[in-house]
Amino acid sequence: MSISETVSVVGLIFGVSGFVLGVMNYFRDRHKVEVSLQWDLDVSSGSGYDNTKKWGLIRVTNVGRRPTYISHVALKLPKGYDHTHLVIIGGINGKKLTEGDPTEIFMVTQENMETYANDWRKIIAQVSDSSGKVWFSNKLKSKECPSWAKASE
Repeated sequence: MSISETVSVVGLIFGVSGFVLGVMNYFRDRHKVEVSLQWDLDVSSGSGYDNTKKWGLIRVTNVGRRPTYISHVALKLPKGYDHTHLVIIGGINGKKLTEGDPTEIFMVTQENMETYANDWRKIIAQVSDSSGKVWFSNKLKSKECPSWAKASE
């Protein structure tokens, strides 16, 4: 092999490896949002919420490497009701979440949720970001039945 062929092969190896590393970084450096929903939480007095009621909690965390802007937070209802979503008032303002930011917490009142008691397992939290991607929480397990749904069982 001549020196020009050797340099060409070395250049090819470095070029392909640089391309592969670039593609891997692209897929690694995306934003990823985790959403969770929890029911029947008590709050302490002086927290700004009524401590005689039970509350729901939606947690939103950016676990990815890029910042994202949360545009709104809602509860997604199953089919068969007059509306498809219950928008969380505290989640309308939007919030920028960057890597390492603390979890954003949105409180949900449990008033009037008895209407959806038969389908409580299908109610999930939904977060929409500025890029149009929609993130969902997992469905609750049967042992996590909220108090407002126990009357229907």
